[in-house]
Amino acid sequence: MLVKGRELYKTGIFPLDAEAPDGFPTNAFGVIRGPGGGGKSVLLNEMARHAMESNKRVIYVCFEDTPVSVLQNLCYLGWDYRKMLKTGLINLVDCFSNQILRKTVIYEHTTLVRDPTEPDQISDAIQGLISNGGQPEVGGIFVDSITELFLQSHPFKAVNAVKAWRATFCKDLYIPCWATYHTGLQQFAAYDDMITYSSDIIIDTRHEPVFENAGVLIKQFRITKVKGAGHNPMWVTFSVDQTGIRRVSLDEMKSIARKISKYEAADPKEE
Repeated sequence: MLVKGRELYKTGIFPLDAEAPDGFPTNAFGVIRGPGGGGKSVLLNEMARHAMESNKRVIYVCFEDTPVSVLQNLCYLGWDYRKMLKTGLINLVDCFSNQILRKTVIYEHTTLVRDPTEPDQISDAIQGLISNGGQPEVGGIFVDSITELFLQSHPFKAVNAVKAWRATFCKDLYIPCWATYHTGLQQFAAYDDMITYSSDIIIDTRHEPVFENAGVLIKQFRITKVKGAGHNPMWVTFSVDQTGIRRVSLDEMKSIARKISKYEAADPKEE
């Protein structure tokens, strides 16, 4: 048990793994937090995709999209959805479709949570999928996002659910868990520190502030906290395309800066 609890793994995202060279602990609950559009969901989806490429099963808890939308996003990142479903490498826990104003279709590989305002129902759905024998090993549980859990349920219930998932799935079963969390919402600001305290790993995302002031949004992440493994707490600039997540070089940043400077220095009359 001591050995298994100390196992480290790579996410498969090269820019992220380079900042945590030894890997991340398997018994850890990680939170990817930041403002809207900062790249939280794409980091989460890339982690899930690489877990499946390692022939490990993924349990994906959908709060912000339908399961079909989640699969579409994964396909954009280059995953073959037919293989994904045929081999049983993904199970989706649907905490979104109860909002649809018509009868909800329950798809194969999907577990519908009738009342997501009750975190116990979500926990039961995840536990049922974990204990479902004859399927590939579970390589990770991915939640997008716990902010939506705060909105649908009482924040106190949401915090307790996160603690229970960390204790049960990470610490007892050694299954890595990752969740996104949207910062900047005043009604939940009091719980930001609680989420930080209750998590083993924190990855912050943002738009590079100097470029943002110039009207250009460039994504960055930083590994802020890792319990049980070393990491580099520096901001990393990245971009996203169909090949996945890649680091943006300093030369590319300089090229963007020159374009901004050229645009700002241009005479409006010449435009």
